[in-house]
Amino acid sequence: MAPTNFKFRPATLAEGDDRWFVEAWDSTLPYLASIGSTSQWRYIPSSQPGAVDRVQTMVAKSDASAGKHPTVSPEVLENGRLPLDWCKAYVASIDIKREDIPAALKEKYLSVQGDIVTIPVGAMVLDSKSPEYVRSVIPEQDDKEPFVFLAFLMTDHRAGAFAKGSGSALLTVAKEEVKRLGLERLCGDCWRGNDRRLVGYYEGQGLRAIGDFNVPKNGEDAWEGAVTEWRA
Repeated sequence: MAPTNFKFRPATLAEGDDRWFVEAWDSTLPYLASIGSTSQWRYIPSSQPGAVDRVQTMVAKSDASAGKHPTVSPEVLENGRLPLDWCKAYVASIDIKREDIPAALKEKYLSVQGDIVTIPVGAMVLDSKSPEYVRSVIPEQDDKEPFVFLAFLMTDHRAGAFAKGSGSALLTVAKEEVKRLGLERLCGDCWRGNDRRLVGYYEGQGLRAIGDFNVPKNGEDAWEGAVTEWRA
């Protein structure tokens, strides 16, 4: 049975969450290979300085946003839309018995004291604007129908069954955040290869596909993406 008692906290540089994000990102590759989705990432993130920098930048932006915009309410909005420096990164974690720590994580928690250990199992980043590569489908921000953008969602496959359901739980947090802000849209993007398997996952979570896009790659096939949207 999938865990239902996830805990959520802001991701921060002080907790080393940027390093954990990359470790967890790396952990997805064997799983993606097993389902025929190797091209979703194409590389091991920890081997790519650009990927490591991207994660660190997202967590740092969330840290700065927490200091400048500590509340989640319509008062944060500027002319009905989020400030462009707004960003919220989250970690989903779960408390488990020490003897139940999955083998892939046991060494990581050898020095942690206590019979109950809190392990992170999922990560999410919400942003105030869309990335440039999706703007053939949606603008950076929509003045008429402003949105929160789901910039990053991932589970740590080293955690095995303890991570199951964390993505759905984080998406529920995202939807609640949208409503607390007084907005009505959550948008995001994902890979649409492998017969749109990942698109189907998001559709199962209530985000419908609203448009496709391609990101050119030098000397390679384009990265195929889709933009998804949930409305409150």
